[in-house]
Amino acid sequence: MSFIINSAISKMKAPHEMRIICIDVTNKCDLACSNCTRLLANQDYFWDMTPDNFRLAVRSLKNFDGIVIMIGGNPCMHPKYEELCNIFEEERPQIEKRGLWTNNFFKHEKISKEKFGVFNLNTHNNNRAIKSLKNYLGTKWYHPNHSYHAPILTAIKDLYGNNTEKMWELISECDVNKNWSASIVQNKGKLRGYFCEVAASFDLARHEDHGIEITENWWKNDIDYFSNQIEHFCPGCGISAKLEATKDSDEIDTYTVTNSDIVKISEEKNGRQTIRINKLGDLKQLDNEVTNYSDRTKKNIKYKISRFKWKLKKYLSYIFSK
Repeated sequence: MSFIINSAISKMKAPHEMRIICIDVTNKCDLACSNCTRLLANQDYFWDMTPDNFRLAVRSLKNFDGIVIMIGGNPCMHPKYEELCNIFEEERPQIEKRGLWTNNFFKHEKISKEKFGVFNLNTHNNNRAIKSLKNYLGTKWYHPNHSYHAPILTAIKDLYGNNTEKMWELISECDVNKNWSASIVQNKGKLRGYFCEVAASFDLARHEDHGIEITENWWKNDIDYFSNQIEHFCPGCGISAKLEATKDSDEIDTYTVTNSDIVKISEEKNGRQTIRINKLGDLKQLDNEVTNYSDRTKKNIKYKISRFKWKLKKYLSYIFSK
């Protein structure tokens, strides 16, 4: 068994091999998307990272050569958002290495444009978000239309429990590990690091702490350093099972028995709709990567047409302004 697990872990990416690392600064969000990777609807308390902790988090990534992103929730809902932006600039001077992931600027569009060089702007086809992000329509940062989120609460161990070798093979090929990010969160007031942004969400939802202490070089460790986290979180996660995605605005969580406790929180808190599955075959398998969740990430024909129209409009505007 240990050989199977260790072999799978050895194939996974460590944080220092990733293109981005997230810093989650709040769990407040104005949306309640289906199968949210942050499990926001499944957390029964609100939190905001302190400016001092944010500074320490950014500083710990000083020598990280990729992009450090501010994410939430919606970071723009942080009560000290502008202070965080200024700290970010002080601690990480290269603007092209500072990213913002948001669905709505609210009153912060100007400072966001000044302080960040990389964006992920996902409207989720929400009217307020579309209005807020209108100046970025057509850019490479902008996600038009709805997103479709694969379930993360469909624990792969509930679906492949009798085939451990297959389960760990799928875990070793996890789309989030391949394409997305490690993360830093504030957990019970303390900074904690995770090899995976989704893993952190499980801890926050369950009021547990399996994170590692944030030190200057925490992210430089090889993947085997994070093996305890991987063995704890990955079998209980649904990403590597790659099941059929749900439209963001449907506000539905799909789950298996292992994660019934997390689902119970959102059901009791706000009557969230949930769907329980019991075996493979209850849902179709995805035919694309979990991380290809929107027209933009799939680069489908609808997205290509909207990009072409935007580029044409910009070109014509330039020509006629001469």
